[in-house]
Amino acid sequence: MDNNFVGFDESEFEDLPFDDETVEEWLQKLPKLKKKKHEFLIKINWEDENEIYVAVREPFWHEVVDAEAQAFRYKDVENYYLSGEAERKAILRKAILWVAVTPSCEFLTNQTGDILNKLNFDFVEAIWAELQPRIYLGATEAAALYNAASKYFNGEAQISSPVPSIIIEVDMMLKFGGMSRKELNKLTSVEMEKMQTVFMARSESLGFGKRETVSRPPRESAINISDDDSDLQDNMKKFLSPWS
Repeated sequence: MDNNFVGFDESEFEDLPFDDETVEEWLQKLPKLKKKKHEFLIKINWEDENEIYVAVREPFWHEVVDAEAQAFRYKDVENYYLSGEAERKAILRKAILWVAVTPSCEFLTNQTGDILNKLNFDFVEAIWAELQPRIYLGATEAAALYNAASKYFNGEAQISSPVPSIIIEVDMMLKFGGMSRKELNKLTSVEMEKMQTVFMARSESLGFGKRETVSRPPRESAINISDDDSDLQDNMKKFLSPWS
């Protein structure tokens, strides 16, 4: 079989497909995706000849956090930086389930977690370009969710706009109890970002947001009041007496 995709190990495909099997029939035999487990398909047109199907799952929030933590590179105790490439690879190792290439009918699974070692750099970047918008909350979506949550907790939602279900879920969670650690670990990265956005909007709407600092009035000795302003002087003394 001709291997048109650089980086694949041909031993992975020696039994696929049969000589009398069409590409369409072969595609039908690929592993089925499970929407309940946040699995979906990415299709990439590659070099005008190949169509590549990448099965991925949306990573859980703690997997994304761990990937970011592992991607930090330390020069010394005080100087460190985030390696974006290391973070991408850590997430993709978890997210990619399998890769299928047509018309050559090449197939590669990620059961051992080393699939990135068998893919070339350009293709890994192409997968990331398609996956990234699906695992992070975009600025536009975050702003819309924040505004909707603010209106909901301010009592304006029914008047001006619909309410996304995640807002009501967060509200019910706060009213009737929290989540267990097991339930929390099942949240995907996007679900966690949405919940954090709603939490922030709720806190500010209910007055739990940024604290306003109250400036203390000056002491009496710092104010210059003439003897002729007796009424003003008496009133100021009443006002300032607790601070004297």
